[in-house]
Amino acid sequence: MPRLVAVGFLSMVAQVALLRELAVASFGIELIYLLGLGLWLAAGAVGALTGRARMPDSFRGIDRAFLLLALLLPLEIAFLRGARVLFGGVPGAYLPLGRQVATAVLGLAPAGAILGWLFRRAAQRAAAGGGTLAAAYAWESAGGALGSVSATLSLHWGVPNLALGIACALASAGVAAASRPTRRLAIPLFAALLALLAGTARLDLRTTSWNHHGLVAAADTPYGRIAVTRAGAQVAVFGNDALEYESEGTEPEEFVHFAALQVPSGSKVLALGGGVAGIAAELLRHAPSRVDYVEGNRAMYRALLPHLPPETSRSLEREPVRVLFADPRRFLAAAGKYDLILVASAEPASGESNRFYTSEFFRLCADRLSPGGVVALRLPSSENLWTPLLARRNGSVHAALRSAFPEVLVIPGGTDTLLASRGSLVRDPEELSRRLRERGIAGRLVTPEYLRYALTNDRVEQVRRILSGASAPPNTDARPVCYQQAVLLWLGKFLPGVETAAIGDRRAGIGLLAVAAALLALSRRKAVWRRVALAAVAGFAGMATESVVLLRYQAESGSLYQDIGLLLTSFMAGLAAGAMAFDRMASVRPVVSRRVGVVILLALALLEGALALGSEGCGGLFRIGPAAGILGACGALTAGLFGYASRLGVDPQGSVVSPLYAADLLGGCLGSFLAGLLLLPLLGAKATSLGMAALALAALLAL
Repeated sequence: MPRLVAVGFLSMVAQVALLRELAVASFGIELIYLLGLGLWLAAGAVGALTGRARMPDSFRGIDRAFLLLALLLPLEIAFLRGARVLFGGVPGAYLPLGRQVATAVLGLAPAGAILGWLFRRAAQRAAAGGGTLAAAYAWESAGGALGSVSATLSLHWGVPNLALGIACALASAGVAAASRPTRRLAIPLFAALLALLAGTARLDLRTTSWNHHGLVAAADTPYGRIAVTRAGAQVAVFGNDALEYESEGTEPEEFVHFAALQVPSGSKVLALGGGVAGIAAELLRHAPSRVDYVEGNRAMYRALLPHLPPETSRSLEREPVRVLFADPRRFLAAAGKYDLILVASAEPASGESNRFYTSEFFRLCADRLSPGGVVALRLPSSENLWTPLLARRNGSVHAALRSAFPEVLVIPGGTDTLLASRGSLVRDPEELSRRLRERGIAGRLVTPEYLRYALTNDRVEQVRRILSGASAPPNTDARPVCYQQAVLLWLGKFLPGVETAAIGDRRAGIGLLAVAAALLALSRRKAVWRRVALAAVAGFAGMATESVVLLRYQAESGSLYQDIGLLLTSFMAGLAAGAMAFDRMASVRPVVSRRVGVVILLALALLEGALALGSEGCGGLFRIGPAAGILGACGALTAGLFGYASRLGVDPQGSVVSPLYAADLLGGCLGSFLAGLLLLPLLGAKATSLGMAALALAALLAL
């Protein structure tokens, strides 16, 4: 049992460490993160199916695998950090899609496959001693819950991701060192890893500098890795290796002046992010009465502050600027009234940033604006050619903005500036130029001539027509269509045909459900097929439900990783409790009746139905307590279904470990991928939960 707990613990911690590195290697693109999670689960399934089927005679092979894992983890982290250099990538540019996939495979699959093999062998050894697959699953899940807590605390304590990965390898070497046959090899490796851990700070900077010349600082934060470089007087800041801003640019000037000229001097201003990028310094030129700069990433702010240009750092210390650390959306929900709100979030290309571009968020902004107040945001765009997906992505944000504000002005460019108000917006460049001169502002870019050009060129009307004719549904918390379109836009860089693909409707979900029902009905023909089908349903439903809860929790309660870590811990704890409860019940009744499976599936369908009813318009359901309860219950039911599948038929428990664990992992892989990239963005949280309820009912066909 200790080895099963170790497998669960190491699997969770290694997964977190390697997926973070993969996210940085891919410039923070969330699609690669989802593909990486699916790849990790698939590699685990391959590992569970690999090797001879006979029961292992001893723990020697298992402990050697722990030793190999300890050696591989630091090598995989080093490979992921240096992949763009090894594959000849151009600095700042994406690798070709094939090389990105190769990076993910080489960086994740070896460790994932070893851990899948380790669970299979450890579970078989437990079965040889009279244990069951359900009990092995429970112990592994308990270790996963412990690993989730450890990964969460590492973020809270500011432990660098490199240190987390090396510590995970150290723990794996420790398991091998506890066994006599592998001790002679494990102890030297343990000592070498301990030395690496002691030198993590210098090693972290050294490996980060492979992709950043002139690196002066690097830090892992709950929102990603921050790297700061300096070249002469220019300071550049990278988030997950993607350039976020540089001190010599004019983007803050353009954004702030377009918005601040719409309101009088002496206005109260709320800046949601962007202060370290120079927004606060530009706002002070308009003599506001108060500037509240809300920064959600405290660790990033502290890492950057010593390296900011003097003008930027001084602006953050001057009156009337107040620097506040809070989740911007949570702060906005309880804030007072402002004359101007600047939304300086990253583009809506992820679940984390999408929550600042939804109808619900814009209505919240409208409630916090004084009469005639203005909200401003920016969207990456195209100056000349708009593809259909770009029109739909920006159109969905525009539609969400229009749902809260009757007056919207789009100022086109390489990045569009969107201004919105419940009052009227000044569109006359002469009036805005007059205000610019009265305030004594001499911009590098924003001048009276530039204002005249930006507001009167023919692209203003052209973009208005494109956005109005995009027929895009409003981007919402429960149906993040903007996120899916952003993902497809990114894929279009490598697969141009994706951009012309039609965005489907509910028929896609119905089609997937029909295929699943047909496969489940077909599985009744053989007992082994039934077991595999039910295990796959357990993995699929568990991961899809987890995706729904995390998406809605992120929209309602923020994207704090420590909160999300607790939610994942509750899911893993539910898995452990459900598997253990089923195992104890089954030990009393060696032959588990069909009625047990019916009860589990009906309970799962009811849970999904309740989640569907509460997924729209019930924000309280997605606070930390209720959300953790939902995930815990889901984990318990999916583990119960997995345990039930392991008891179908009369085969000995050791012989079903490999196919059932592989089916569970592959089902989870498919559930994570489809829910994140198709079901949630396309159908929304409510329809996805209803689909999971229907899948649970369809699984009755396999009983």
